[in-house]
Amino acid sequence: MKFDDYWKIPKNVEDYFSPKSEKQLKEKYGKLYILHIVFSIVILLIPFFVFILLIPTSAFEATTKLGELLSFLGFVLGLIGSFAIGIGFVNIFATIIKQYLGHFVTLIAIGIGIVLDMLGLFLCSVVK
Repeated sequence: MKFDDYWKIPKNVEDYFSPKSEKQLKEKYGKLYILHIVFSIVILLIPFFVFILLIPTSAFEATTKLGELLSFLGFVLGLIGSFAIGIGFVNIFATIIKQYLGHFVTLIAIGIGIVLDMLGLFLCSVVK
């Protein structure tokens, strides 16, 4: 594969998500495949925990309806953003089993996730 090919989504990407591919990976990697799944879940959850740690405590103490709405909206945006960041990180981790979806998918997922997390943190921080 050329370097430029890593920017594109692979042509056989639908094979990555098929039951046949899952079975082949289990046969090829055995117990390491289970470990890969566990690490993928942990990698997916890390951005959630970081976001929750970064939320200011004032977001949980909203005194007005608008404050509660902003806090909730910020929290939801942050969770969606954290999920997107996690997808980007799991995509990088998937290179181990040769199921990388390309640089474009990774950068878009992490970029959108960071923007949503920052917007969520901003909304949570303006709550009075």
